[in-house]
This record gives sequence, structure tokens and C-alpha cells, in this order.
Amino acid sequence: MLHRITAIILGIIVGLLAIAGFFVEGSHLLGIMNVDLPLDILRAILAIALLIVGIARVSLVATRTVLLIVGILYVLMGLGAFGDRTLFGMLPTGLTGFDIGFHLVVGVAAIVIAAIRERPVQTVQV
Repeated sequence: MLHRITAIILGIIVGLLAIAGFFVEGSHLLGIMNVDLPLDILRAILAIALLIVGIARVSLVATRTVLLIVGILYVLMGLGAFGDRTLFGMLPTGLTGFDIGFHLVVGVAAIVIAAIRERPVQTVQV
């Protein structure tokens, strides 16, 4: 249940960032978050994947895998921004310090939660 709840919450947050980003191109969202089109497209794809595994009847392995992939991508983006804030030209307005921190914290959290093994819920018959 933890994995599904995390996927839904993260899917909503990432999806809202993607939607907002589609309307605020060319500058930073609230002056602190990058909203370049390539990042918004990636966010939309990740949000859809997260919401699917969070809501649909899929295996726990699928849910954990999507969380792990999202976490790894976010950590890589955060670390990559230390070398080049535009991620080598893919994000022209560049990632901010807030973006970097957000990607690293969310990425590490997603990886840690994906690594947690849940025990299946057992029902007791009376």
C-alpha cells in the first residue's frame, strides 16, 4: 500500500508541475522551478506512469519498478545539474538551486520507498 500511495502522491505532484509548466514556458515557475518543454514532457510521462501503477491493478513489482525508475531519473537530473544547469543544453532556462534540491530529495525518497519490501496484507476469516 505504501508504494501505491507514494506513486499516487508523486504522480499528482509531478503531473501538476508538468501542467503548470506547459503554460509558463520561457521562464521559471514562481521564479524557482524550471518549466522548459523537454522537462514538462518528461514530467507528464512520469506522472502518467506513476498514476497508472498507483491506481490500476498492477503488481507490486511494477509499482516499485516505476518508483525506482523515477527516483533514478530525478537523482541523475539533480546530479547532472551540478555539471551543467541546462543539462547540456536540454533545458535552456537552466535548473535552479530549488530544482536541484527538489530532484535530489524526491529522487532519493522514491528510491528508498521502492526498496522497502511490504508484506502482503493477510485477511483473517472468521
